Amino acid sequence: MFRNSLRCVLMLATLSTATFGAASAQTIAPLDVHREAVDVSQYPWSAIGKLYNETGGGCTAVIIGRDKVLTAGHCVFNFRSRQFIQAEFLHFLVGYRNGQYTVHARVASYEIGAGFDPLRYNETDTADWAVLTLTENLPANIEPLKLRQDASPVGTKAIIAGYPQDRAFAMTADADCELTGAIDDGKLFLHTCRGIPGYSGAPILVSAADNKIEIAGIHIAALESAGTQKMLAVPARTVRQALKTDDETPTDELYLKNNIAGSNIGMNSFA
Repeated sequence: MFRNSLRCVLMLATLSTATFGAASAQTIAPLDVHREAVDVSQYPWSAIGKLYNETGGGCTAVIIGRDKVLTAGHCVFNFRSRQFIQAEFLHFLVGYRNGQYTVHARVASYEIGAGFDPLRYNETDTADWAVLTLTENLPANIEPLKLRQDASPVGTKAIIAGYPQDRAFAMTADADCELTGAIDDGKLFLHTCRGIPGYSGAPILVSAADNKIEIAGIHIAALESAGTQKMLAVPARTVRQALKTDDETPTDELYLKNNIAGSNIGMNSFA
């Protein structure tokens, strides 16, 4: 089974602008027709930012509440030291492009999926997500993105955006992307967005009612199967189930359950 050949890589995702009229895109290079630059000041790109850590490396993260940011769990882990990174060493940059940004937010604490262990990735990848609580609220003019409650059907057109390592100073997008099916009893799903190193934690976006956009999941890794590469994501509903929320609760009032402080692999929260 191809799940046995899972290979974890740090990736930030790309986007498809085909179904999103609000997207402002500009082709980066003709040799890579699926990757486009986007205007980070415009919705929904304005809700996506770059996550830096002081130990080196970076990922993409997406705003899901006034002081809440979602990313991949392995983005807050240092594989060299084999330890989770202290929250104070994490920096979230909004509107980031070419070294400039509109907001620099510090992280007060974060919570990962229950049982997630990057050193046993194949066994715990379904919990590869982290919700970061910022030290203060983000500006009111930044609209958070909502976590999708239900699974989207196979073939749903999607967008995924982030900061790839080869273009780490500009958000890029994949213009040809869709969801291709669930695995592990729906705990993960596959997509066709072209993930490359630096895209981990990037949101996979789908159209919703009233011209809104929702997060279908977050990109976490690549699968190698029969000589081909498949892209893997954690569904948004997995994160929703770990949040005390319902359809009547505003996104910016979401809060995490099991807020346990600690620093050992397997605990639910890290400060």
